[in-house]
Amino acid sequence: MLRTEVVSASEHFREASRLLASVRDIVDERPEGVAPPSWCEARGWTAFLEAMPDDAVAAASRDGLAAHLDGLPGAPADLVALSHAVTRWTSLPAMPAASAEAVDGRRASPRKRVQVAAFAAMVGRVGAKGSRVVDVGSGHGHLTRHLASALGVDAEGWERDPDRVAVASSLAGEGGARFVAMDARDPAATLRSTDLVVGLHACGGLGDHAVRAAGAAGAAVALVGCCLQKREGDREALVVPAGMSARELTIGRAVLGLGNACDGEEGVEEAFAVRAASRVNRMALRSTLLAAGQAVGPGEEMRGVNRRQATGPLTALVERAFVARGLLPPPAEAVEAAARSAAEAYERARRWALPRAMLARLVEVWVALDRAAWLRSLGYEAEVLVAFEASVSPRNVAVLGWRDYGRARPR
Repeated sequence: MLRTEVVSASEHFREASRLLASVRDIVDERPEGVAPPSWCEARGWTAFLEAMPDDAVAAASRDGLAAHLDGLPGAPADLVALSHAVTRWTSLPAMPAASAEAVDGRRASPRKRVQVAAFAAMVGRVGAKGSRVVDVGSGHGHLTRHLASALGVDAEGWERDPDRVAVASSLAGEGGARFVAMDARDPAATLRSTDLVVGLHACGGLGDHAVRAAGAAGAAVALVGCCLQKREGDREALVVPAGMSARELTIGRAVLGLGNACDGEEGVEEAFAVRAASRVNRMALRSTLLAAGQAVGPGEEMRGVNRRQATGPLTALVERAFVARGLLPPPAEAVEAAARSAAEAYERARRWALPRAMLARLVEVWVALDRAAWLRSLGYEAEVLVAFEASVSPRNVAVLGWRDYGRARPR
């Protein structure tokens, strides 16, 4: 959803913060089984969700509850109002589409090329010409190389995986991009006030660190975040609006994973049916771990296992998860029983999950707004916008920040 009304940046951040604080009960309690979560009962939504026709549940699971709620008979007024508020305060201005023809296609998917082209067009808003580009978490260097060429500047990719650095360096040749094995959080990773710090899908805590480090150095920054839960510990707000408390805006690490949820089929790696099957597998895995006497917090069933493994056979997923915890895998009949139970529980749980899934974009957008608010507190100009269409990637919320130094604001 794109923003059409004009509101100030401070109002947008303040109202999104208040909205997030008002739904912390929903955000913090993840529906796990056949029983409705406590917030569903407390808010009086259980009867409505339970009575939703199966086809309406399927449509809302696919497209998002907010897309259908206005047309559903008996929808609670406060739930409808919440959907409208979420839509309003997650709406952002968007960059126009950019051509990817000039982007090097080596080891880059068509979607990655479009992301890089859109990012390069967006960087023009921060006036980066003549600066050094520092790409944090540069991976194979697609963005680093393209910005070096498109902007005519030196570009340095910081990537902590030496194997990726080797690949990126081999692709760079004699161009203006260089790559170093460097963790952006290392004290040796120093920035200059003339730098432009960039990150395309900078995961979790790296996104916060990049914004903080750029702000501390007085450097410009352009960042699209991703995987907010990939961090150590909970996330505390960088800025707390007046009249609110830090506690209201401190979000648990596991809960931040909600920000990666997305509706529909566009821009995602797996179809909705595959994602649903993955959810069933994760529920089954959780029950097997609990049966083995393991303490498993929300979202922790995949600890030590790549999330993509949840889309494969359940038996292999359970074996990997148990081995990662130093446990012997359960017998096959126990896994089969867990699979049957999880499939039945999912049909109920996905009804209860609909209001919570509606808040996924709110979590993601609010984190970006918080980062921008922090930059403004340092005297920066800052924007939050949609960098590219969801069909390219649903993780498309960008934060731009720059020191004004008398320069005209971009249009």
